[in-house]
Amino acid sequence: FSSSKMAVSAVSRSSMRAGVSSRRSAVVVKASAESRRAVLGGLLAGVALTNSKAAFAGLGGSTPVDIIDDRKALATGFDLIYEARDLDLPQNERDGMTQARKDIEATKKRVKEAEKRIDTGLDKFVAKGYWTEAREELRRQVGTLRFDLNALASAQVKDKKKEALALKTDFIKAVENLDFSLRQKNGAAATERLAATKVALDKVIAAVV
Repeated sequence: FSSSKMAVSAVSRSSMRAGVSSRRSAVVVKASAESRRAVLGGLLAGVALTNSKAAFAGLGGSTPVDIIDDRKALATGFDLIYEARDLDLPQNERDGMTQARKDIEATKKRVKEAEKRIDTGLDKFVAKGYWTEAREELRRQVGTLRFDLNALASAQVKDKKKEALALKTDFIKAVENLDFSLRQKNGAAATERLAATKVALDKVIAAVV
């Protein structure tokens, strides 16, 4: 029995030594792998640093910075997108209405374009009885025109401003009468009121442009 116990004890000690030895080997292998990765990482970092220094020296000691002249883009309103997202601004500014009407020359061009379309685009619709098309074209032009006329009138001196606003009111009344005739599909009345609308528009434009 004693010899058997001694044999078991010897086997246990041998197994423990083998286990410790295997664990030491694993630690050594793991440490070796980590050491190789660390060396490789340091080598790559050194190469990258050397290349960046060479590039920096090749640029005469200055960092590469792209300078883009965006003044032309800004002049066309490219930056309005940022104002549209600014919740601290009034809605008119977010929509670009205020900025658009501060440019008096651009406002005058829009007014002249609207006048041309009213003078040349509505007669054919009225003559052919295209009532829906006539109403849509009239409202499309007047929708912007009334605000542009207000902007131009406000830019006048006191006496001329009062006169321009009165003429603008007369023009809007003429437009409302024309729109009513178009809704009633009354060709004769629409033709007469279209002529009156053109006259009223000519008067207010002469006062502000």
